[in-house]
Amino acid sequence: MMELLQIPQEDCPAHLKDQIIAFMRTEWPQAFQDGEPVAWPGNPSTRPYSLIYVDDGVVICHLAVPRTTIFHEGETYEAFGISEVLTNPLYRRKGFGLKLIREAFSYTMAQNADVSLFTCHPDLVSFYSRGGWERADGLALIGGTRERPFRSDSLGLATMLHLASPRARSRRDAFRSGGVQLELGERMLW
Repeated sequence: MMELLQIPQEDCPAHLKDQIIAFMRTEWPQAFQDGEPVAWPGNPSTRPYSLIYVDDGVVICHLAVPRTTIFHEGETYEAFGISEVLTNPLYRRKGFGLKLIREAFSYTMAQNADVSLFTCHPDLVSFYSRGGWERADGLALIGGTRERPFRSDSLGLATMLHLASPRARSRRDAFRSGGVQLELGERMLW
């Protein structure tokens, strides 16, 4: 029986965590050093929640919803992202991924997000747009640290955005261009 789990990543049962990490290694081999154990969650300070569709102990699809407080254009916002989006190859092209990102959108809204923003490959913009986000042309996320930052647009990534709170919507112009510093840690971006 298929079920949706919404759990802190740190509480993810080992048999599900192992499947998710195996899929991540397959999808993004460049992100893993051979033989090194995987730190998961990769950034516990963002308090990531995993949303996982599971069918009889088998992971169908997974995504993480990290969060952090950002300081942008003189204002502080509670920001949520999306990362680690993947679907088991046996279940692709059946609508599970779209259903899961819509669940993630609902989850972030229930958490009283000010903004929800993340990056994706430009080919995936229409997919995430169907989930509730819009492409923020001209806006880049700045990952890494203040000492060693990097911009998402330098990697050819698109920025997806949803201004959730009335305060964030009233400051829409502040999110039209420039960069949003996430300060997630060395070489990290969502």
